[in-house]
Amino acid sequence: MWHTVARVADLRDGEGRSVLVGGVEVGVYRCGEEFFAVENVCTHAHAYLHEGSVDRVRCTVECPLHGAEFDLRSGAVLSPPAEEPLRTFRVRVVHGEVQVDLGEDG
Repeated sequence: MWHTVARVADLRDGEGRSVLVGGVEVGVYRCGEEFFAVENVCTHAHAYLHEGSVDRVRCTVECPLHGAEFDLRSGAVLSPPAEEPLRTFRVRVVHGEVQVDLGEDG
């Protein structure tokens, strides 16, 4: 099931934001013209990833608490201390609106 979480125009390149979708805390990110959605809480320690820094070229997010880095495309851990990947969610853009599907993408 698709949920509208933002308007394209409201999410700047290199920006992430937190949204609650069906009771799940989701981080939605923009890298250029691509949009990504991952679980918003770091798998290492309880920190909100949307508060971390986003590398819009590499499409990564760094945890603001301990610096673990994650790939926004796949959820993969790119640097410690995190060891577990993030869940990823499907994203689409329809009529200028960013939509997320909670069915796992990978």
